[in-house]
Amino acid sequence: MKYVFWTIAFLITAVWLYFVFSNLTALCGITLLEHGPAEALGTYPRRFVINTGLLILTVYIMGSWAAIFFVKPFLMKSKEKEGAYERRLEKTSVSNDESNAKVKVLENKIQVLEKALEDALKKNK
Repeated sequence: MKYVFWTIAFLITAVWLYFVFSNLTALCGITLLEHGPAEALGTYPRRFVINTGLLILTVYIMGSWAAIFFVKPFLMKSKEKEGAYERRLEKTSVSNDESNAKVKVLENKIQVLEKALEDALKKNK
């Protein structure tokens, strides 16, 4: 499953790089303030032109940072829960091993006592 995710991540990165390099020469305009709101505010419309490849790169980086900052707390919490579960499972496993060892010791003691009882009964006959 890990390889599927790495393959998908590689393909997404390859497509993203293709878009960045194919749009390096293209320009796009971004409107910050349209005519209507600009007239209402008593200013001029605001629009600037930017390289499309740079815009794609900026959006990608901002999305990556947003994903890191929003997802990282959930991953940390998940790892913390996983660690607690592993410790609990280890304690349970050790407890079961100790219980099994105690049972074997008691079974051996019972066998020794049964043998001693048989020997004592044979002596008394």
